[in-house]
Amino acid sequence: MKRREPVQLRELQMVRDLEDGDEAKAKGNELFKAGDLSAALAHYEKGVQLLRQQEQVPVVAVATLLSNAALCHLKLKWPDRAKKNASMAIAAVRQAEDGAFDQSKLFYRRALACEQLKDFGTAVDDMARALQQAKKTGLPLAEQHRLKAEVERLKKLRASAEESAEKRRREQENERTAEVQRLQGEKLEASKKSEASSVPIALNSDYLQEQDFSHWAKRQVQEAVKGVTHACASGGHIEVIELDESKSKIQAAITTKKGTRALYYEMDVHCTWKGKAAKGLASGDGPHEMQGLIRVYNIAHDTKFQLGGDENTSYMYQLGWDHRKTGPWVEDLRTEAAELFDKISERVDGVVRELRKK
Repeated sequence: MKRREPVQLRELQMVRDLEDGDEAKAKGNELFKAGDLSAALAHYEKGVQLLRQQEQVPVVAVATLLSNAALCHLKLKWPDRAKKNASMAIAAVRQAEDGAFDQSKLFYRRALACEQLKDFGTAVDDMARALQQAKKTGLPLAEQHRLKAEVERLKKLRASAEESAEKRRREQENERTAEVQRLQGEKLEASKKSEASSVPIALNSDYLQEQDFSHWAKRQVQEAVKGVTHACASGGHIEVIELDESKSKIQAAITTKKGTRALYYEMDVHCTWKGKAAKGLASGDGPHEMQGLIRVYNIAHDTKFQLGGDENTSYMYQLGWDHRKTGPWVEDLRTEAAELFDKISERVDGVVRELRKK
């Protein structure tokens, strides 16, 4: 069932006649303090729209409103939108080259959004950046200590998620092995009874069969993910260029018992992507391109794709990129690359559907 949008007709009517971005921000702050998050969000988004219509766009003011919108989305449990708001704010500040602007809140809020999305690796990275920004701008030591504690908290969550995923992988493998052994044991027991009986019992040679489709599935996934593309809101472009076969693990088998089929599969998909930055974000000599990695894992017969889902029942992903590259265009590509998660998952699910037809 589709979720109800956080901003409805009531909120849209509240901002319909606003013509000043600063007024929208001030009213949004009042509504936020009053606990009307949806109305506050509508005002912040309207403020961004109004400020961007000005001949000279006040980038820092836009970034502040985007940061406020991110906070509203976080509290309203829309982490994907909170992450996008925070990323747009970070890109805006970097484009303005305003070194005095405190970006710690932006990275902090994006880290919390990533935490809600179960992307603990990126959450740790962003929280560490928030701490770095806090030190750079000279925030009070109490705030720096708080952010440091948050980094450690997220590191523990990341380690726990990785441990849970590995434990679940082992359990799934053990379950599959146990099921095969159980079926083989039943066949052996039936054979013994047949030998002991005065009336021979004819065993069907098809009583237990297991077909390995791992090679087929790997080839299909390889073809499915290659060429997956994402158009960035900024105008940039990201494309999956190949499946990393050396790191990817794809296993699939169909077990048949007395005509009843059961599909077992487990996939850990590693892909290489290439991004090309939008001209508006790139500065200096080009080309402004970078490569990165995306790992989609915890794909199995008893999990499914679900943004922000539980790590025990949902697909998970991790992103990697060249940390030596810096600038607004890098930040934009890094953030937008996360959109490959649902597109790759959709392609993999297509392969699984074909497997079920085997």
